Amino acid sequence: MNIKITKDQFEKLLNLAYMGNWVVNGYRVEDPKEEYDEAAGIVYAHALEAGLKPMIEFDEAEGRYFPSEKLEEELADLIDDYEDWAFWDLLILKLAERDLVRQVGQEAVDAMGDKELDERRAPFIQKYEKEIEKHGILNLEIMRFS
Repeated sequence: MNIKITKDQFEKLLNLAYMGNWVVNGYRVEDPKEEYDEAAGIVYAHALEAGLKPMIEFDEAEGRYFPSEKLEEELADLIDDYEDWAFWDLLILKLAERDLVRQVGQEAVDAMGDKELDERRAPFIQKYEKEIEKHGILNLEIMRFS
């Protein structure tokens, strides 16, 4: 298969390959998803043809291309933005789910369809969004119930 793209488009593809593989494998210390490493590696290998040599490095010992420190540094802000959004979004969702379970019970929540679950969770989500927007984590505490 041949795909014709501009250098700028290839650079975006390179960035996406790095960030996508980072999402899939960045936290996997053991047992990475090799198929994603390999797919990203194909994109890295073609970076030379696209004139993007500073963005990749070749590891002689492994015989593979990897993202360079320059590429990682250039994408760090985008990854940080994603991590920040994902943290707050998931935190708010988990808190809302916890509160809904406290209100109606786990069995009732499990029996809800997606639409009802979204509707019943919405007030809790809104409450936590306002709290987080106003105070960040300042008012979050872990309480032990024994």
